[in-house]
Amino acid sequence: MSKSVILVVDDDALVRVHSNLALEDAGYEVVEASNAADALVKLEERPDIGALFTDVRMPGDLNGIDLANAVHAQRPDIAILVTSGTDNGKMALPAAAQFIRKPYTGAQLSKLLRR
Repeated sequence: MSKSVILVVDDDALVRVHSNLALEDAGYEVVEASNAADALVKLEERPDIGALFTDVRMPGDLNGIDLANAVHAQRPDIAILVTSGTDNGKMALPAAAQFIRKPYTGAQLSKLLRR
């Protein structure tokens, strides 16, 4: 059985490493991107990506919310999980997307992705 593939997008390399370790421990194959533009390229290259985990604040033209909406529009089959250190009350996320506030644990991340 092949592993589920998840795209992790965060401009902070340390946060990406933390997320990757937690997700790999939970049995996922992780693909990394440091910004939204890079993430969209990875999505084109890897049609097997089944989930997106992105931070909201990133450098570049698109933030994590823009990325979540773009991914949902192109690939509505992809599970979307968005994170930020601030409250998500005013975010315009796709209806199917979930939010997890920083700091989070690997267990919390795994639980949300299994849903």
